[in-house]
Amino acid sequence: MRRIPSVIAALAAILLGCWHSPASATPYWTADDDRRAREAFEVGERPELPILPPQRDRSNYLTDLYAATWFIVSMQVADSLSPDYGGIREGEHLPDVIQTDNTSESIWMFSRYYELSGDAAILSHLNASWIYVMNHPAYDEEGSSFPAIGYYRYYNCGWAVRAGMKYEQVFSDLTYKAYVDSCASYLATHTLNLDGDDFNQDVNPPVLAWGAANLRRYGVIESDSLWSARGANRGNRAREWVEADPTILGTERWAMSGGAVMWGLLESYFDANPAEEASWVATYAADMDTVADPGSWENAWQGWYALGEKRLEESTGDPIWGDRHESLTNYLLAFDDTDQDGGIMANPADLDTEDQAWVTAYLGFMGLDPLVREATSAPPSPVVSVAASISLLPNRPNPFLAATTIPFRLEADGHATLQVFDVTGRRQVRLVDGALSAGSHAVSWDGRDGLGRALPSGVYFCRLEFDGRTVSRKMLRIR
Repeated sequence: MRRIPSVIAALAAILLGCWHSPASATPYWTADDDRRAREAFEVGERPELPILPPQRDRSNYLTDLYAATWFIVSMQVADSLSPDYGGIREGEHLPDVIQTDNTSESIWMFSRYYELSGDAAILSHLNASWIYVMNHPAYDEEGSSFPAIGYYRYYNCGWAVRAGMKYEQVFSDLTYKAYVDSCASYLATHTLNLDGDDFNQDVNPPVLAWGAANLRRYGVIESDSLWSARGANRGNRAREWVEADPTILGTERWAMSGGAVMWGLLESYFDANPAEEASWVATYAADMDTVADPGSWENAWQGWYALGEKRLEESTGDPIWGDRHESLTNYLLAFDDTDQDGGIMANPADLDTEDQAWVTAYLGFMGLDPLVREATSAPPSPVVSVAASISLLPNRPNPFLAATTIPFRLEADGHATLQVFDVTGRRQVRLVDGALSAGSHAVSWDGRDGLGRALPSGVYFCRLEFDGRTVSRKMLRIR
């Protein structure tokens, strides 16, 4: 990892009054770093969060996941002569912070994107990500391997195993299996203390649960009884910690929150001991926070809570947990509306020029992917106007290279317009402008503007207007 802005420089910036959050990146922090940053950051009372209701039309989530993926691509080091080639930069305002966890997350996102889209344009970026992590393995990241302070390497190895599982599933390619195995072995042969100072007590349990869940899953997939048993064992230690102090399920610290503990335990210890799950969840689920408190990495904490909520829906069958997951995902998606580049920031107070790759990956993995899995298992739903006089179906394909088809339906005869806008709101082309009959229609768009010029890759919006009503959808153009 190459972290140019040092902790000392960051703290100096705080003292100079020119830094607005206690931490700009996710790398390893000591307890002293965390304490001083927290003391320098005064958190006010939160107004009621504008959590958005569940979006029953889930077909848009696929485009949101695609857009998040390409935002992460934009954060990749493209210079093949750089020692950091293929690595993922922390964020738009942190171009010199390049890390293995960011890059492992990109491997998961790029693999999932290809699985869904079949778009070969992502493969060169995926290969570059692998080059970086092979040169900067997860278990060599900064920090240490000591149980008291080794959380960052443990966290990194959890992401490496999660990414490796997805890659092998999608491509049936074992090229990087030895590396993924080495990260699993690290998780199996290392652990974290669940006592000590308050920083370790807040951070180590969720990190341990995260690593345990990935180790357990990989052990099951690989039929490795040691890894699967060690994953369950690590999860059991975190379970005992929760039972001794359930407040850990409502704690946010560093890049983790209580949602990671809940998800990790259900995916590790209770995966191995399913008969105990229902009674344990009934006892402790209410202790998990459902919305994070204000803080430097607040949107990341929300992602973990969303993931925990989705896993609780799967465990209990209670749709209220799924509604909470989807509402929190919609809340996070709203931050992309500021510049509509697919990325989101770590803190709601951050500028829209400070979107971060790792928080965007959290949005993709923790928030969007569960909804995409549901959306792609059912026919796409239309976006319908309030008065139900028009509907706009997802364009196919999306994303698209050469052309895409935009289907829509009118419930009455009348004048309709269908236009394409870029993310700045500038109209690029008018596809329909005239009288149409009631019924189903479809229009093809070749990715060109009104003057016939090919438009660049990026997010665009098709907007249908009819009888004073308007509906719109995201589209992703790839070249």
